[in-house]
Amino acid sequence: MSYLASLLSQLSEKQEQLRRLKICESELQNLQGEFRQNQKLVKEPELTSVTWAGDLATTFESIRKEADISYKDISDTQLNAVLQHIADKILSLIQEIQLLEIQIAAERARMESEESKESKESKGKE
Repeated sequence: MSYLASLLSQLSEKQEQLRRLKICESELQNLQGEFRQNQKLVKEPELTSVTWAGDLATTFESIRKEADISYKDISDTQLNAVLQHIADKILSLIQEIQLLEIQIAAERARMESEESKESKESKGKE
């Protein structure tokens, strides 16, 4: 495989990776928003002395507080970390794609220069 074909293949692969990562990023952002919207469900139904009271209600309320803390950790810390990692990888892929495009342009220019040189040499021999 020629060098140019190899570069074009790498470019195509990186562009596909970028496309898939952007889709993943968008889906995760949507899920994070949905996750945050559903966080309020952890506190429902509200417990009062009329609805439920006693040791079991206190234990249940303690579990719900832990679930709320876990919800916040997942949505604010863990998902944000994953989204940041994806954003960093997207930037990295964009830079790799730009470098490949520069290399492709340079290789095409080199090939055109060689063709031009060979064409001039063949005309000179005639």
